[in-house]
Amino acid sequence: GGQAAARVVPPVPEGAGRREMLVLGIESSCDDTGAAVVRGDGTVLAEAIASQVGVHEEWGGVVPKLAQQSHRAAIDGTVAEALRRAAVSPADLSAVAVTVGPGLALCLDVGVRKALSLCREHRIPLVRVHHMEAHALVTWLPSCHAHHAPRPHPPSASVPQAPPPPPLLSGLLPPFPFLTLLVSGGHNMLVLSRAVGDHTVLGSTLDDSIGEAFDKTARLLGIEAIPGGPPLERLAASGDPRAYALPRPLSRTRDEALRSNCDFSYAGLKSAVRMLLEPQQPPKKQRKQQRKQQQGQGQQQQPQPQQQQP
Repeated sequence: GGQAAARVVPPVPEGAGRREMLVLGIESSCDDTGAAVVRGDGTVLAEAIASQVGVHEEWGGVVPKLAQQSHRAAIDGTVAEALRRAAVSPADLSAVAVTVGPGLALCLDVGVRKALSLCREHRIPLVRVHHMEAHALVTWLPSCHAHHAPRPHPPSASVPQAPPPPPLLSGLLPPFPFLTLLVSGGHNMLVLSRAVGDHTVLGSTLDDSIGEAFDKTARLLGIEAIPGGPPLERLAASGDPRAYALPRPLSRTRDEALRSNCDFSYAGLKSAVRMLLEPQQPPKKQRKQQRKQQQGQGQQQQPQPQQQQP
């Protein structure tokens, strides 16, 4: 297991002061530029996202340098749009929170620099956010409470009753400690959370994350979209789950430690799909040439920009 450290900001007491807090959040860890304005009680007042769909499809995955360039081009406008939608001025902010990792270093740098610039200009605190911890704690947002409200259980003499949580945590869902399965494009973790900043990684992927496995499998099937997971899932919904025998990850390993721990593995499943497809596809070199020809035809068909008259 491992520990994921985070900077813990002292909680703001309940009441009007907490509601009046305004925090700008900035996210640039991979291939989307995101910004949101959040009130102290967790209400998201506004958000804005600049997607990089189309930037990376030609390459079959996220290219860090291209992603960084896109973040640089979008960061100022994305932050400004989130503030505009929230009807908030940068001078009204109580703090700026920014993702500091894990993620692509070149991309993280863009968001961090923007956050530092705002904090320096307006003399407000900077909150460094751990990417995975943010995923784990997103269930505390009021918007999630509305969809996942707990069902009351009648008291029972046979079931020991847990002590009531402290007042500050009384509205949080779920209460500590809790177990989280984090599944994202680049990460796959099983995490035990005891408190903010106190987490133990019980298991993680030994090779690809599930998101990477989806994208690579989609690529093998000729799906050019990035990410490839959504179109692949739509195809699977109309398929036959009994048509092919694919291995269950880690089920055939002779390593008892791997069979009994909490780690994940998807490389074997991805390789099985590739071996299943290879006899039905043209050689890799031929597929590459076909892809280049298709890209060249697509560029020729694009309309040329018209020159504006002076």
